[in-house]
Amino acid sequence: MHVPLARSGSGIFKSENPEALARAVVLATTHYQDPFKLAEVSEGLGEGMKGENKLGAAAGKEMTADRGY
Repeated sequence: MHVPLARSGSGIFKSENPEALARAVVLATTHYQDPFKLAEVSEGLGEGMKGENKLGAAAGKEMTADRGY
């Protein structure tokens, strides 16, 4: 059995407008082949989840794994 899946994370709930973003994800998944509908549901969503700046260049670290080579 093949079941298509769209997965979203906690970023929806930590966004500026979680209800609108969740609705947009559902509509975008439903209408993924309609660019006009995608543009429509992408408008007015507000800010997404803010990062915590704990990784990478913001923390002065490289984004590579330390494997002891």
